[in-house]
Amino acid sequence: MVTVDDRPRLTEEEKKQNHIQSEHKRRTQIRNGLEAVSKIVPGCENLQRSEGVLLHKLVEFMAVHMEERQKMIEELESLGEEVDPQMKVCLRNLDDYHKNRSKPDEGAMSASRSPTKEPGEQPGGQGEGDDSHAGY
Repeated sequence: MVTVDDRPRLTEEEKKQNHIQSEHKRRTQIRNGLEAVSKIVPGCENLQRSEGVLLHKLVEFMAVHMEERQKMIEELESLGEEVDPQMKVCLRNLDDYHKNRSKPDEGAMSASRSPTKEPGEQPGGQGEGDDSHAGY
């Protein structure tokens, strides 16, 4: 029987290589996900790898489609049709989205971001859109 103590320990170099591989895999998954989103959301096909802009456009895209779904459900119900409750689940969050969108984001201010900067913009002009650090 092999116990934990019987296994050879990883060297610092092996640990470093494992970390590098894990980070590379994580970045690849993020990049692939962003590419998929950019193909689905209209107007995002030619964006310069700005995660913040892409995510904002995705949220707006989803909100529009959720509103359309809500209108269709209301129309069906007005015609006396029964609508599966599962079809309404995500619509509960739509009201919260609109409420939060109309309020100023009081809790999001941090010491590293001044009130005049856009969300995600970092001091020195490098914000989320600067992916030079992400290996893209």
